[in-house]
Amino acid sequence: MVSSIHNGDDADVFERWSAVLADVYIAWRTTNVQFAAGPAEGSPASRDDVVLAGLCRECDKPEGTGAGLDAVQMIDAAAQHVLGLRVLVDSRTVALTVWPVARAIAEHVAHAAWLLEPGIAPEARMARRWMARLAGAHRYRWMMAARKATRAQQRGAKETREAIRQQLLLRFPGADTEWDDPAENPGWTIAGETYPTLGKQSRLIENLGVESLAGVYDVLSLFAHPNPITLAMLVERNSVGDHVEFTYRVDTDQWVSVVRGASRLLYAAAHAACGYFALDAGHLEAWYDRCESGEQ
Repeated sequence: MVSSIHNGDDADVFERWSAVLADVYIAWRTTNVQFAAGPAEGSPASRDDVVLAGLCRECDKPEGTGAGLDAVQMIDAAAQHVLGLRVLVDSRTVALTVWPVARAIAEHVAHAAWLLEPGIAPEARMARRWMARLAGAHRYRWMMAARKATRAQQRGAKETREAIRQQLLLRFPGADTEWDDPAENPGWTIAGETYPTLGKQSRLIENLGVESLAGVYDVLSLFAHPNPITLAMLVERNSVGDHVEFTYRVDTDQWVSVVRGASRLLYAAAHAACGYFALDAGHLEAWYDRCESGEQ
């Protein structure tokens, strides 16, 4: 079997979108430095901090700020994937690879959107934060066991999970925190919040204020997952002599749509984080204006 890729003659398009991805990453990095100082006075995060300090007097750090910084960490991870997407564009490797990378961006952005969702009660935001942390600790513990890590490593993973469980129970005494089957989503409901799947988290992306993103996660998943129908849309299979040749078609409009959507996801999540902390989003907005006007 032999494979080849036909990218066409769209060098200017590749260069433009490489520049767009680099520019949105720089806009994020320039914006990100503000979060170290914490939320501005009167911001949604600071108001949540006040309410949650009254609900958890034993908490030693502001909870609204903590939830916001967890979201910022997810956004920064999405930004790293944007850099990976740029590498694919620069190397003209866009036939199949942009879909799973863009999907990873959507997943991290979806988690941030879930943590930052406007209008939810401060207690609900705190519940979301600690359910997510405990779920991550459970998964890490299972991974260490599956990899047959050393006893010390497995013990450390278990201790981490239990420490996070105790932090959750400090805030929500009596909450159900058990999760016995890694193949199933945990059935936790705390402060009226049920821990959602990534697919359900992704539905909140539409609340970030950027148009034309509805269903983006489902579309990315359709092409990122093994699927003979979507592959048939992207691949030509021909018998050549004694072998089969696969030629991967590159539709410029299609891969540009994926890259554009991924960059907008990073922008939208970063802008939402700025809103929660009441920080300056000017660098992000300038990027958006340049991208929409086609100046790049």
